[in-house]
Amino acid sequence: YILIDPFQHQLFKKDYISAGPAQSESAEWVIPAFYNVIDAIHKRFAVSRELARLFDDRLRTLSASDSPLEFSSLEVSSRFLMDFAAELAIRLPPSFDQVAHLYFKTTFRQFEVSHPTQTFEDRHSNNMADSSGQNRVDKAINCTDQAHHSYRDGAKGDDRDQQQRPRRRRTLTPQTERNVMDLLDDDDTDDELVERMFHEGHSAAGAESLAKEGPMQSYLDLCHKMGEIGFASRMTDVVTRVLYDRVEAKIFNSFKKRWDMATLDKGKDWVTSTILPFLRLTLLPKKDQGDFTAKKRYKMWSSRLLFYFHKTFGDLRIEEFFNIIVECPDSKPAILDLQECIEWTGQREQLQKAFLTAINKRLLHPGAETTDIIEFYISTIKYLRILDPSGVMLDRAARAINRYLRTRDDTMRAIVSCIVDDSSDLLTTSTEGIQANAEADDEGTDDESWMPEPKNAGPDLSSARRRMADIISVLGNIYDTNVRFMEEFQTILADRLLKAIDFNVDREVRQLELLKLRFGEADLQHCEVMLADVAESKRINANIRSVRPEMPVSATIASRCYWPDIESETLELPEAFKRMLEEYSAAFQILKPAKKLNLFPSLGMVELELELQDRTFQMNVEPIHASIIYLFEEQDMWTLSAMSAKLQVANDVLEQKMQFWIREGVVREIERFYYQVIENVSSS
Repeated sequence: YILIDPFQHQLFKKDYISAGPAQSESAEWVIPAFYNVIDAIHKRFAVSRELARLFDDRLRTLSASDSPLEFSSLEVSSRFLMDFAAELAIRLPPSFDQVAHLYFKTTFRQFEVSHPTQTFEDRHSNNMADSSGQNRVDKAINCTDQAHHSYRDGAKGDDRDQQQRPRRRRTLTPQTERNVMDLLDDDDTDDELVERMFHEGHSAAGAESLAKEGPMQSYLDLCHKMGEIGFASRMTDVVTRVLYDRVEAKIFNSFKKRWDMATLDKGKDWVTSTILPFLRLTLLPKKDQGDFTAKKRYKMWSSRLLFYFHKTFGDLRIEEFFNIIVECPDSKPAILDLQECIEWTGQREQLQKAFLTAINKRLLHPGAETTDIIEFYISTIKYLRILDPSGVMLDRAARAINRYLRTRDDTMRAIVSCIVDDSSDLLTTSTEGIQANAEADDEGTDDESWMPEPKNAGPDLSSARRRMADIISVLGNIYDTNVRFMEEFQTILADRLLKAIDFNVDREVRQLELLKLRFGEADLQHCEVMLADVAESKRINANIRSVRPEMPVSATIASRCYWPDIESETLELPEAFKRMLEEYSAAFQILKPAKKLNLFPSLGMVELELELQDRTFQMNVEPIHASIIYLFEEQDMWTLSAMSAKLQVANDVLEQKMQFWIREGVVREIERFYYQVIENVSSS
C-alpha cells in the first residue's frame, strides 16, 4: 500500500525517461514530480508509523496492568521500520536512481545560478553586512516552492539512518581512498584543517541563512523526508555523484588551457561557496548542527569532494604539462597551482610517467630542432625544480633527454648558442651557493634544512642533486665532461669576435666572467687570450691609422695557437679590395716586423655604401656579398657562370649568396641565372 502505488507514477516509466523531457537541459518539470512521489510515500509512511506507535503504546498499557496476557518484547514500530526498509529495497523501480539524479542535478544547477561564486573576502564582507539580505527570494526555483508548499510540514521520524556510513566513490583509486581516510581519521590535526577549509568558505550561520530562503526550504523538506523513509544512503550516493560530475565539468570547462593566471584558488572558492553549501543542505537538512554523527558524515564527504577537486585539477594540469612547459615563463602560475595539487594528492609518480611519455612522443624525435629541444630542456629544469625540490623527477627526465641529445652532432653548439644568446638570462642568474653545493656531502652536514633522500631516489641522487644546482652545469654535463662545452664556446666566441668590426666586446667579456664563476679559470684561458687579441688588434689599428689616416681596413689579429681553426672559403676578391688588404699588410709589417700576417679575405664584415639612381643603401655585409655587388660596377648584367669564374666560387654557393641582393631589391633575376642591377625602382 505504501510503496506500490507511488512507484506507478509515469515518472519511473522507462520510455518516459529515455525519450521524454528528461533528456532536456531544462528539466525543471522533474522537481515537483519527484517531490510529489517522495511526499506521497512519506505521508503513507508517517501514518503507518504513527499507527504502529499507537499500537506500541496500547501494548505497554496492557502490559502494565494486571492482565495475565504476555506480550512480545519486540515493539511493533521497530518491526515496522525494519520491514519497511527491506520492502523499499525490493520494490524500488529500476529507473529511480536516474530520476533522482536528474532531480538533484536540476536543483543544483538552479542553486548554482542563484548563488554565484564569491571569494573569501566577498563572503566576509557579506557576513558583516545588514542581515536583511537573508530575505531575498530565489526566482529561479519559484516553481519548486509553489509545487511543494503544501508538503512542508511532514511528520518527523527517527534519525537512525545517520548511523550508516556513506559508500566510497568508485571514481577514486585505492591510493586516493587511503589518503582520504587518513585525512578523516586524524581528529586532532587533520580535522582542524578540514574545519578551517570548510568554515572559511561558509559558516554554519551562512548555511542557516540559505535554509531560511523559501525555495530552498522545499528542497530541505524533501531531503529530510528521504532520510526518514530510509533513502539517506541512496540520496547521498546520487547527490555526491552529481557533485563529482559538476566538479569535473567545472574544471575542464573553466580552467583548461588557462595557464597565465592562478586558477586553483578560484576553483576552491567555487567549491567552498557552491558545492559544499549544497552538500551541507542535503546531508544536514533539519539536523542539529552540533550532532557529532551528522557533522562527521558531512566532513567526510566534504573532504572527499575537496580531494576530488584537487585530484581532477591535477589530472588536467598533468595532461597539459608538456604544453605548459612550452609556454614558459608565461605559464608559471599553472605550475604553482600544480605544485599545490601534488602536495594534496601525491601525484608525483603520475606526473613523472605522463611527462616521460609525452617527451618521448612529442620531443625526442628527428623532426624536432635541436635548439627547440634545448630550450624545452631549460624550461623543464626550471619547472621541475619548483615541483620537486628533491631532484628525483628532474633526474629521471634529464636522463631521457641527455640520452637522446648525445645522438645529435649539433647538441653542444645549440646549448652554447642558447646560453650566450642576448635574450637568455641563464648567465645572469644567481650563482650563490653553487660551489658550496658541489663540494658539500649529504652525510654529516650541519644544514638545518637538510632532508632525507626520497625512497624512490636511487643510489646516485646525491650527485644528481649537486649537478642540478645550476642550469648551465646541467647542460654542460650532458656528455659527463666540460671539455666539449668549452671547445664549442671557444668556437662561437671566435665567430662573434671576428664579426665585431667595432671591437666592442663588452658583452663577451661579461659572459666569460660569468662562466668562470661556474667552471673555473683553467678551462677558459684560451678564451681570455682571444679577448686580449681583440684588445691588441684595436690598439694596432689605431697606431696604423695614426700614421696613415686614410687606411680603410681594420683587422682582427688572432694568435694562431690559441684560436680555434679558422676555416676560410675560397674567394677571389676584386682588384680594388686586394689593394686595400696589401696596403694594410705593409703597414702592419712596419709596425710588427717580427710577425707574419696571414689574411682570410672571406671572413669579416664590409661597411658598404651603395648609391643607385633613386636610393642609397648603407649596410654591413660579408666580403662575398660586397664582391658580388662590386662586379656590377663593371657592367649592369651578369650571368651566374661568369660571376663564378670571376670570383672563384662554386655556382651553387654563388646562387645562394645572390638571394641576399634579390631580397634587398638591388638585383633581379631577369632570366634563369641572368642577373641585372635595379638602378631605378620605378622603371623596373
